[in-house]
Amino acid sequence: MADAALLERLRASIAELEADATPHVRREDGDPLPEDGGRQSPRYASRGQDRAGAEASGAGQPKGAKDVAGALKRITSWVNASERSRSSLRERLVREGFAEGVTEDALERACSYGLVDDARYADVLIRSRIAQGKGSAGIERELWQNEIDPSTVDGWPHEYGIDGESELDRALQFLDRKPPRAKDRRGSAYRKLVQKGYPSSVASTAARMWAERNPS
Repeated sequence: MADAALLERLRASIAELEADATPHVRREDGDPLPEDGGRQSPRYASRGQDRAGAEASGAGQPKGAKDVAGALKRITSWVNASERSRSSLRERLVREGFAEGVTEDALERACSYGLVDDARYADVLIRSRIAQGKGSAGIERELWQNEIDPSTVDGWPHEYGIDGESELDRALQFLDRKPPRAKDRRGSAYRKLVQKGYPSSVASTAARMWAERNPS
């Protein structure tokens, strides 16, 4: 989740964008308003209608400014609920109808404020998946799905306590907590671990050891 200072900075940026997007209607030089402000003049009434139509259509506004503000509002709402990766936010904004250019502009702004940070997201993701008992292969797949290269994540995997021995222990603990019920206990244990994201070598060893300890 984003902290209060980051959210305040982003809200200020949104307000600036919305201010820039507000059209300023002015009369043309040499075309003074009548004393009644044009309220009774068909000529000025018609011109006012034309201008109102232009405002509604977005004419005269900085191109994309309003859409970027809207995209930033959506980003703020989502990251205030939970950490999000840049790629997942991009996908969601496009799905909601924001243009590619608007989406990238909004994401650049959000990243520059520190509201969106893939390194921070990766750290949160890894820690939460380890706590859920997920294996390293599954964690890395999920990082790739979010367009994050696991090799670029600081400290992965060793500083997160992930190595061959520790992962084998975690796999066995997982099977103890949620033992397979199928008749082929070893095969079932192996499939269960692979589905949980453990590397096949770890899953194979853990399934064999667990089946030997729990023959029936």
